[in-house]
Amino acid sequence: MSEEKTMVKLCGLWKSKTREGVTFYSGKLTYSSQLLVFKNKYKKEDDKNPDLIVYISEYKKKEKPAEAEEPDELFDEPAEGE
Repeated sequence: MSEEKTMVKLCGLWKSKTREGVTFYSGKLTYSSQLLVFKNKYKKEDDKNPDLIVYISEYKKKEKPAEAEEPDELFDEPAEGE
C-alpha cells in the first residue's frame, strides 16, 4: 500500500528587496509571525549547503501616519449656550 503525501499550506510569499538591494521572500505565517526566505549568500556552486535559508520573525504591522480626524458630532459635547 502506497502512502499518500499530504501538503499543508503555510502561507503565501511575496518577493521584496532589503534596503541593501538583497532579494528575499516574505509572508505572514500567523497573526504575530512571518516567514522570511533568503538566498544562502555563502553557497558555492558545488557546495552541499542549502540554496535558501528560512527564518521565522515577529510580525510587526507597519503603522500608517495618523490622519487628522473630523470630530464625531454624536459624541461631541454641546458648546455652552446651545
